[in-house]
Order: sequence, then C-alpha cells, then structure tokens
Amino acid sequence: MRSEEEIQLIRNLKYEGKSFQQISEIMHLSRNIVIHLYYYARQTLKKKRGPKNKLSSFEKLRIKRQVALYKKSNEKINAAKIKKSCYLQISTRSIRRYFKSEGYKYRKAKLQVVLSKKDKGNRVQIITNWITSDHPWNRTVFSDEKRFSLDGPDDWRTYTPQFEHMIRGKRPCQGSAVFVWMMVLPNNLLSFRIIEGKFRSADYVKLLKEFVLPIIMLNLGKDFVFQQDNAPVHKSKMVQKFLKDSNICSMPWPARSPDINIVEDAWKMISDIVYDGPQFHNKEELVEAITSAICHINSHDRAKIGNLYSSIRSRLCKILISAGNLYNK
Repeated sequence: MRSEEEIQLIRNLKYEGKSFQQISEIMHLSRNIVIHLYYYARQTLKKKRGPKNKLSSFEKLRIKRQVALYKKSNEKINAAKIKKSCYLQISTRSIRRYFKSEGYKYRKAKLQVVLSKKDKGNRVQIITNWITSDHPWNRTVFSDEKRFSLDGPDDWRTYTPQFEHMIRGKRPCQGSAVFVWMMVLPNNLLSFRIIEGKFRSADYVKLLKEFVLPIIMLNLGKDFVFQQDNAPVHKSKMVQKFLKDSNICSMPWPARSPDINIVEDAWKMISDIVYDGPQFHNKEELVEAITSAICHINSHDRAKIGNLYSSIRSRLCKILISAGNLYNK
C-alpha cells in the first residue's frame, strides 16, 4: 500500500497541470499506478453487512421502556410480546436481532429458593440457637420427600457429536413419577419408603408409627432428635399430637431452608445413580433403580453420608457469615 504522502504528491502534480505520463516519469511509477493512486479514496470504515436496521430511535426507546416495565413486574419478555405491546410493524425476527445487538439472551430462568428479609432473620436466629445450645447432630435424624420422574430430570445432559441429535421421550405428568420418603440416620444409613397415592396426615402418622420409629429405636434407642421441614402434612395437628404423645423430640426448622437439610445432598447422590442410564418404561423399573441406588450407597458410600454430618457445623457457620443467605458450597 502506498503512503498518503505519495498520493498527495501525485494529486499536487496533477493540480499543477502535469499529465499522468509526466507524473509517472517523475515518480518512477507506471502510468496505470499513477492513475489508480490519483483516483484512490481510502475507506476508513467498511460498510456493515447484513440487513438494514428497521427500528427507529423512537421505537428503540419504546422497547427499552417496555422491557424495564416487564422486568420491574417480573413478567416474561419475548419478541412477540414486545411487538404487540409496542405496536411495531416489523417481524419478530428483527426484534430478536435488536435484542441480540443490545446484549440480551433468551435463556431459561434458574429455579432457586428466594428468601425474604424475614426468612433470613429467622434462619439466623434458629441457627444461632443450635450453635449456642450445642445441638446434638450425632443423634439427629433428617427426613425429606422427593419425586422421581420416569422421564428423568429436566436438565439431563451428555456429550454428543456436534451434528448428532439427542432425543429423550416425554410422557404426560399424570402417572409418570414415583414419590419417595427417606430419612438419614446418624450411623450413616439411608432408610426409605415408596409413597403410593396421596400423602395425607393419617398416612404420615402411619408411616411414623409403623416404619420410622421402629427403625430409629433399633439404631439409636429413645435418645434422638427428629428433623422434618414445614410441609403442611408435617405441621398438621394430627401429626403434632402423635409426636407429642410418642415423646418424639422434633426440632424447629426455619422456613425455606432445604440448603441446611443434608437429605438434599443424599438425594443428589441417589439421582446421579438413578438417572445415569436410559429412560424408564414403567414405575417398577424406576422403583428398582431407586432401591438399587440406595442399597449401593448403604453398602459402599456410607463414608460420604458421614461427611455430610461432619459438614453441618461449618455449613451453619457459613450461613451465619452470609447473614442468613442460602448456603453455597
């Protein structure tokens, strides 16, 4: 590429009345190069490729205001909705292109427990009482329920070749899941029951009386603390009366606090085993997989359950340091 000085010199000579041939002899360049440089105009910016912008500045401002209103009210934002609410006479594809240029991405929202200021304060108060009273975690039995789906988890992922399509079947929700109740014992054992049909207060009392208490008594005797969350079936008058009449010490549990319950970590261990293979064709296969996974953990991974019990105190301390926010590993 020739310098700007050479180009300017050729133009000055031409302005003085020199011919292209004379200039080529002076510059020691060919006549064609001199002509090209004389008419050469440097393009500082390349023309942007792609379709022209179909949105005016006023329409862009209208979209920004509408997006701000939707975000304030936690409403869903998509191209079709913006087109209708802003009265735009362009395609939804153009709106999506505008969102992309502004740095927006259309993505799935993460499901997470949202704690209010009151919830955080309640968590701090209860956890502080646990720590100051030196709660006996080595005698605490944790419990929880979980729904296992025949279709597997919503976010089932695996590595596949770039152009290979991966499809997993989806069934209607009705009749396509197994409901499991489980407790974690301080001796690092998991004990569970498959729940059939609706789980009412009378069913829970029957479960506690015929299944839970005999196993706990066999492993720990009468000196234990029973943990359960604040689900309506757990807090019903019938269940509370049974716990009181049976002299079962049930610990107070802060609302919206699955992060404290180590059963959630045990569920993760079980789910990783259950959903590792192909989809299930019926409930019997799923029940067999759940049973096999829990038996495997009880036989080979009891140390991992012991580590969960050992991590409780440090987990609670981290929650206190974060002023009651969710525990983050």
